[in-house]
Amino acid sequence: MTWDIIGQDAAVAVLRRAVEDEERLSHAYLFAGPEHVGRATAARRFAQALNCSSAERPCGDCRSCRLIAEDKHPDVEWVGVGGICDESEHRDHGADGSRDIRICQVRRLERVVSRTAFEGRYRVIVIDPAEAMTAEAANAFLKTLEEPAPNVVLVLITAREEALRETVRSRCRRIAFSGVPRVALEAALRERWHAEPQQAARLARLAQGRLGWAVAALQDERLLIDRERTINDMESLLAGGFNERFAYAASLGARYSRDAQTVHTTLDVWRDWWRDVLLAAAGQEELTGDPERLDTLRSHAAQYGIAGALQALAALTGGRRHLEEHASPTLALEVMLLELPLRAGARGR
Repeated sequence: MTWDIIGQDAAVAVLRRAVEDEERLSHAYLFAGPEHVGRATAARRFAQALNCSSAERPCGDCRSCRLIAEDKHPDVEWVGVGGICDESEHRDHGADGSRDIRICQVRRLERVVSRTAFEGRYRVIVIDPAEAMTAEAANAFLKTLEEPAPNVVLVLITAREEALRETVRSRCRRIAFSGVPRVALEAALRERWHAEPQQAARLARLAQGRLGWAVAALQDERLLIDRERTINDMESLLAGGFNERFAYAASLGARYSRDAQTVHTTLDVWRDWWRDVLLAAAGQEELTGDPERLDTLRSHAAQYGIAGALQALAALTGGRRHLEEHASPTLALEVMLLELPLRAGARGR
């Protein structure tokens, strides 16, 4: 078994050297880069390689590699939003709709890393997404970073490293992940996942370097159907007035409390669509991700121009930031939608 991570050769090389030479091994790593480009897969391969019992690591076949692949290894743990803690009154935050990694989860983590590894050579803790730690949790986590236990490796995964405290970032070795080049992504879809050439080419363009998303869309066509519906919603909002925007914000805000990830996905689709509008307005149509919508993109590019597209992208960025800062979801989304450019002739009703 190889590391089997497409398009991240530089990151894998650094991690491989750390496995082969323990003098190069850091106690904490920051895997920074876009979502769906292989960060979590790299973290899993790293944990396997550190604990693999074969000569060539990771082998994928030994007991440790198999257990880590199945999320059953006693010394490898993933800490995320809605995870467990040791507090008797709220042991599982998945049941209470938590959107954070809380301080009680970090306190439990401190107790876990203080123990000797049960079975493997290294205890590996992966925190994903690291930016979900509350301020209190991040402060508590600093102690673990500043006083590392022996044979413990911490991996923080983030798509928004600027949201992490500098005191946390500065104590980690940064490993950069980037979008997978379109040619490599398209080839992987054809050769490894057996996509038809036309299908692979389209998904590679739409994915914007996110191999994980492209594979998921290949395996579940509902993702593309949902994407089309989401773009249609944006076009309807642009054609309507303020009342439509307020109503949509209320609907999306109510959904956020139940399913924040779906709302974030909606914002991601809108961001990619406005990026294509910007490219079309700038005369760079060959770089757009969705050539099947090129006529529509040209129409919106003519309507809003570069300034309007930049205004929309700024509004979406601000909206997502406010949501992640725990502003009222409906209020944050109202502000975001009202800051989108208004189509000529559209007005509040």
